[in-house]
Amino acid sequence: MTRLLFLSGNIQPIIFIIFSSFSLRNGVFMLTNFNNRKKNRMHIRQLQAFILSMCLVTAGIFGLTGCSDASTNVNNTIYLETTKQTAGSDDTATLPADNESESGNPSDSTGEPENAGTSSDSTTAEASTEVTATVAPVSVNLIAVGDMLLHGGIHNSSLQPDGSYNYAHVFEHTKDRIAAADIAVANQEVILGGVELGVSSYPAFNSPQAFGDALVDTGFDVILHASNHTMDKDTVGVLNTIHFWKEKHPDTTFLGINENEDERDTIRIVEKDGIKIAMLNYTYGLNGFSLPADKPYLVNLMDDAHKTEIAQDMKNAREQADFVIVYPHWGTEYMLEATDEQKQWAQFFADNGADLIIGTHPHVVEPVEWITAANGRQTLVYYSLGNYISIQYYNYSMLGGFAEVTITKDSTGTYISDYDMDFLVTHYTAGRTEMTTYFLSDYTDELASRHAILTEPYAGQYAEGYRNVNQWYPFTVEGLWNLARQICPQFVK
Repeated sequence: MTRLLFLSGNIQPIIFIIFSSFSLRNGVFMLTNFNNRKKNRMHIRQLQAFILSMCLVTAGIFGLTGCSDASTNVNNTIYLETTKQTAGSDDTATLPADNESESGNPSDSTGEPENAGTSSDSTTAEASTEVTATVAPVSVNLIAVGDMLLHGGIHNSSLQPDGSYNYAHVFEHTKDRIAAADIAVANQEVILGGVELGVSSYPAFNSPQAFGDALVDTGFDVILHASNHTMDKDTVGVLNTIHFWKEKHPDTTFLGINENEDERDTIRIVEKDGIKIAMLNYTYGLNGFSLPADKPYLVNLMDDAHKTEIAQDMKNAREQADFVIVYPHWGTEYMLEATDEQKQWAQFFADNGADLIIGTHPHVVEPVEWITAANGRQTLVYYSLGNYISIQYYNYSMLGGFAEVTITKDSTGTYISDYDMDFLVTHYTAGRTEMTTYFLSDYTDELASRHAILTEPYAGQYAEGYRNVNQWYPFTVEGLWNLARQICPQFVK
């Protein structure tokens, strides 16, 4: 707040009278002599002086009577005030009030004793006021899907006569809703090392970079790369993937892998409609592979050895963004409940500033819940979204999650204003003539009757193991809805 000294001390009445007398005398003089042409120039100057003096008189009157833009301190000094907005938290701008309470007594923060040497006649009481400038709420819709677990049959279904790959059919039935989202996130479970490294499936995956093109064409904006399969093709596979995104799709945000130390320490922020969203991606491990000694930054790891580093990441994210999302690759495969370790990590992320946690890796959908951070803030956790696409043989691995979160920013802050979970079904037939994903709400018993999962798991050496599990989770539309209801009852009517 800026205060401009206008008049000071006990000379105010004297100066006020002088200005008033001068102004009135000149006004009369000019009115009676205005037609005297010989003194016209002088009169013009006098008229100008008259106008100026009247302005000063008016200011003096309002100043002495205590207008809302002036204040009088204990030394009888009148100030005309100009106020400057001070940025508050988030989008709230506060106009600072004078350092006086509503009762008119100086507040303790002024450092001035109450009524020091003044009487009520010489002090103008001034109400303390605060004006909050509000902004209209802005909302961003974010969707996220689970693992792109690209088994060989998916590549075979995409192979073209000329040797190229086209994966459009994988997203044929979901693309419209993915593209409609403000921000769409996919977990790229396997590395995009390119055909030059050899296209491969379990246990050491590698995919054509054409799948990355398909992700972008579908409408995905953010790609998660920190997984237990990130190092399946060693350092070259990771670097090929990084260069693919940087050179082919520079506007796509990829997370979890880094070309150098600076990239490792840089917080990725996705900004949409004025909302800055920091995104962090970590994996619990690398299937026994180690990071190269000269490139410890290559993949973001989450273990006890990296907790301090992760905490610093989150501190930086909170300072730079309005909202923080963590995407951990964690948990135990095929567990329909979050493990204790997942819950411990979720609490760690929440305590360090995460607003939203969306997990991957277990290949099945896991529950969604709110947890409370150490400071009382609420954090939403999707423990696992399961698979988006795969050729696995457990019935419950055919059910995937489609997370939908609305992030709103207004004068109170940035927060989750709505959230939901829709469900997906991976669909594949014998010979992979059909290889795609549907929304469960669009899936039919007729489609289910053609699914190869009804027969293929029971033709191999692990048939008994699959049968023992799948008997409890029938692969029908009703069975899939019952499974969704069992895991996430709040999202199934």
